[in-house]
Amino acid sequence: MLSISPMSGAGQGDYYLNLAQEDYYTKGVEPPGRWHGKGAEALLLSGDVTAEALRQVLNGYAPYANEPLVQNAGKENRQSGWDLTFSAPKSVSVAWSQADDPLRTAIEAAHDKAVSSALTYLEREAGITRRGQGGYEKESANVVFAVFQHGTSRAQDPALHSHALLLNVGLRSDGTTGTLESKNIYQHKMVAGALYRAELSYQLERQLGFVSERKGSWFELKGVSAELIGEFSSRRKEIEAHLAERGFEGAKAAKVATLATRNAKESIPRVELFHSWREVGHTHQWSTEEVKALCKGPQPERDTTKQQERAFSQTVESLSQHQSHFSKREIIRGVAEAAQGGGFGLQAVLQSVEQRLSNDLGIVHLGVVVGEVRYTSRELFELEKKMIGQVEASRSAY
Repeated sequence: MLSISPMSGAGQGDYYLNLAQEDYYTKGVEPPGRWHGKGAEALLLSGDVTAEALRQVLNGYAPYANEPLVQNAGKENRQSGWDLTFSAPKSVSVAWSQADDPLRTAIEAAHDKAVSSALTYLEREAGITRRGQGGYEKESANVVFAVFQHGTSRAQDPALHSHALLLNVGLRSDGTTGTLESKNIYQHKMVAGALYRAELSYQLERQLGFVSERKGSWFELKGVSAELIGEFSSRRKEIEAHLAERGFEGAKAAKVATLATRNAKESIPRVELFHSWREVGHTHQWSTEEVKALCKGPQPERDTTKQQERAFSQTVESLSQHQSHFSKREIIRGVAEAAQGGGFGLQAVLQSVEQRLSNDLGIVHLGVVVGEVRYTSRELFELEKKMIGQVEASRSAY
């Protein structure tokens, strides 16, 4: 899952820095942040996120000098960035909480790989700056992410997720810099979230031997104790109780309830949390051995080529039922959702969509509409063409 929250001021970065410690399994609370993105590379930012560099860029300055990168650098209430939070499905977090050290590290690596892959997609598709009179000119830009991996909910349940702080500085090809346009970031939110889940599902299956099962727009790991998932869903229960008490329902109400019931997050070292989580697991007859067994079960037989073809066709069919034309990102989202439990990940999703859009005779390229290339199915195109012909014929008859 992916959520996006705007950030203002450099101080918001302190929360993640305060949690991050180098020796996080024995002394610290959460692992140190890591730089990501071509923009970070251009600013000579690599490896662990340091407090000084993060605060400088959040304020709109170069990381190692007081050189402004944007026009409103240093302003107190400037839009400093966005917190993009990638959350693993609950069954993944529960399996992670019960795994031994090597398997737990491998699950984290799969999650980190999925986050990095989704961020690379976002940088390529949504890194846009404006310049010129009135910001009329749009231009692609490389961006800077500071990525912090966290492992708990506010109720201290296992909840593997990463905060990818997208800093509001874009680096253009000519070396100039400017603020980012937020519209593109939000436009690609659902796509990036689906690509993250597709890659995570793929990595957990291919590298570790888990089996994923698609559940609507997300997936869960097959065989993880449903009772233990329920036990570790305190935060969800709190939000649901808040909604029920007030008679509200729906996604918007849930978002409001999430904010209304949010308490300060207590900082507890991971080593203590893993110990307590395992104790809870034992009460449900679940331990490291049960998690290991999930990695050794039989793998489903899949023809990934047919899976990709089916995912594309079903996505186009579904989109065509509700709208007369659609964008590439909408197709990518649908195929990425279908990829979960389908045996293919982010790269295969992007490659298969690109290939089908270029070569599939059942797809018609409509050109650019409101700044975005649109497509339709051949069937819809011929139907609308026929209807237009009938309208014109009726007009000429009078």
